[in-house]
Amino acid sequence: MTAFQHNLFTNPQAEVVQAEVIAAGVHHTSTGLAQFDMIDQLLGQFRQREADIEATKAFFESANKMGVMNYFIDGARLAYGSDYHPFIPTDSETAKTCLRIEFWTRLLNETQIFDVMPSAKRIQARAQFSGLECPPFDETTVRPTMESLLQQRATFFSERVDGIFRGLSGEHVTNSPAGFSKKMILAHVLRDGYVCEHKGGLISDLRGVVGRLTGRGEPTEYGTRQLIGKLHREYPGKKIALDGGAFYVTVYKNGNAHFEVTPEVAVELNSILAHLYPLAIPARFRTAPKKPKVGSFELKTERLPMGVIDLLTCLEYRGEHYMLYTYSKSEEFVAQTISVLEDVGAEITRSGSYVYVRFDYEPRSVLDQLIFGGVVPEQASYQFYPTRGEIAEVAAAKLDITEDRSFLEPNAGTAELAKYLPMATTTCIELADVRAKVLVAKGYKTIKADFLAWSAENSHVRFDGILMNPPFSKGRALAHLVAASTLLDPAGRLVAILPASMINTTPLEGFDHEWSEVFTDQFEGTTVRVAILTAERSKRGAQ
Repeated sequence: MTAFQHNLFTNPQAEVVQAEVIAAGVHHTSTGLAQFDMIDQLLGQFRQREADIEATKAFFESANKMGVMNYFIDGARLAYGSDYHPFIPTDSETAKTCLRIEFWTRLLNETQIFDVMPSAKRIQARAQFSGLECPPFDETTVRPTMESLLQQRATFFSERVDGIFRGLSGEHVTNSPAGFSKKMILAHVLRDGYVCEHKGGLISDLRGVVGRLTGRGEPTEYGTRQLIGKLHREYPGKKIALDGGAFYVTVYKNGNAHFEVTPEVAVELNSILAHLYPLAIPARFRTAPKKPKVGSFELKTERLPMGVIDLLTCLEYRGEHYMLYTYSKSEEFVAQTISVLEDVGAEITRSGSYVYVRFDYEPRSVLDQLIFGGVVPEQASYQFYPTRGEIAEVAAAKLDITEDRSFLEPNAGTAELAKYLPMATTTCIELADVRAKVLVAKGYKTIKADFLAWSAENSHVRFDGILMNPPFSKGRALAHLVAASTLLDPAGRLVAILPASMINTTPLEGFDHEWSEVFTDQFEGTTVRVAILTAERSKRGAQ
């Protein structure tokens, strides 16, 4: 390793700390990258390409000695004119320098070392590994360099967080012991309606740091600028929670912004700063409370990757549809974005690098919820499986549907069942924020609530008909079915799509039960077997 490398990457006073908390997706062993066979593979590939360069040089030298190259040169002049001056590069040393640059870049990108560095150090490091002085790519240089970089990764990350804090707050940590716990007031985030590149970059960096802590990756600066611009145009002066509640941002018409980090995230960021300034931040600002507040931000909650949020932010409205340009975008993120949009009822058409998105309702509030919240309810958590048309239509046909009767869909999702009911007299209950917004956008009377809790609190309410597809796991199908039955008018009818394991049972006391045949493959994302129950109060059970 060169002396310059030591000066750049080694900090004798820096405390060496573990880096596991930093970068989700970084591959390394407990002893660093030295034992990782990727280095052996790259070294082998490098040696082969280096030998190819020398062999090519030897071939040209041999051709020149034999006088064969003159024929190629004279032939080129015949074809392109006597003024043509062909040039055949034979400097193998500069060729091997370019080869070293390529392999260092591959290695450093794979280990994501540059990603956790503060921007100034990142620029300096990239320059060192991309010029004529690029260090050798051999066993004696690669392993020590990578070991040194990996050991300092936590320090690099701390320096990056420190740079973001000073850039956003205008203060040094030693003068602001609360660190990220303090509200930051940012002037001139926008000028003439456009996001300042520097301020937008700092906000994007902070989102990226938290994205790494939560395993979501980092947003692009362009995506963050689009997001801030959207807040300025559509929500001026309104306090908006971003990235699942990690931050609260208020963007004002004058281009200024207030930026607040939620306490749970501030604790994590202040703990990182404490690696550099252990005496500057009191323990109360870098220690999580023993009992988190209700609704507090949970770092481990699974959220949409930042790459998906960026794509959603870049959706362009084109009159009858939205359009998304996906050229050079990660196909993994594109596929996830399409899945998210389909989950909220979008119809997707792809043509080359363009994705066309159509909705049968006004989706802007739903898209904003996805972009700002960064969360789509997981099927596993909410037991939501969209009902396919066939069984939904069969189930709806078993109800006595008329415009003057009241109906309930207690697990409404995105209205795959409710669409068969009269909108004016139907009540939809849905727990998930995003799907509740879809229902509202479609025009349904929507109550955002846990149905079991809501039914207990509203036991006096009655409906003429209930159409439902309850969650199945952990006995919830029976619990939801019984709860729904308590809301049924004495002369009403309840139709439920239930697990086939319940067929021919009589779960509702005082009701007549009629079961359909078994249906298979009726829910997207599952092969569960189901049946339809039609239940009415028996004369003995009538109230």
